[in-house]
Amino acid sequence: MMTPGSRQERWILRAGVLVLIVLIWEGLCRVGLASEFWVSRPFLIAARLRDAALSSSLWFHMGVTVTETVFGFLFGAMAGILAGFALARWRRAHVALDPYLMGVYALPRINTYVGVQNVDQDLVNAVKTMGAPPRFVTRRVVLPSCVPWIFSGLRISMALALTASVVGEMLAAQYGLGFMLARASGTFDTTGIFMVLIVLALLAVGTYNLMSRLEKRLLHWRGDTITV
Repeated sequence: MMTPGSRQERWILRAGVLVLIVLIWEGLCRVGLASEFWVSRPFLIAARLRDAALSSSLWFHMGVTVTETVFGFLFGAMAGILAGFALARWRRAHVALDPYLMGVYALPRINTYVGVQNVDQDLVNAVKTMGAPPRFVTRRVVLPSCVPWIFSGLRISMALALTASVVGEMLAAQYGLGFMLARASGTFDTTGIFMVLIVLALLAVGTYNLMSRLEKRLLHWRGDTITV
């Protein structure tokens, strides 16, 4: 018997919804109520995905996109976290640069800044009273207090990094999933478009769960990290 709210129940319900959507989609196409030219068919998409997975082309393009996403995420996260700490420490810098940084929507920077601002000042003052130097306060008090805020931004930033990589590949690239998506769109290959979208969806879910598991491991004392 399934426990309400358990992982088993969650996956069974999600699988049931997916099967229902696939059956309705396939049925509408077969009876002619939906055009394969516009929405393809689930069975055709599954067959294309199987063939692509057996070849090296899909894995190569996916590797290119994943590499770009990881490097972009690491660079953006490092820059955002450092900027968040710096702006939280220097008020005038925050006032002068905040509109420009907000324009690039740097989630790690925003979350880090908010996290620093929400550190328990009584705890900080207590540590300072005991003679702790600024570096010790930052390393032992401020940074641990900010980690939950930082991770909440990093989980979303990973998805944004994947989106940015795909958009860049669609605009000006000869490799990557974005290139495959643009090529399929240019040739009116609806099945190919849906195949790439499914791969991207799987990557997005995988990276989100990876960040959630990392957060759960580092913040096991919280016990409220959500995975999908």
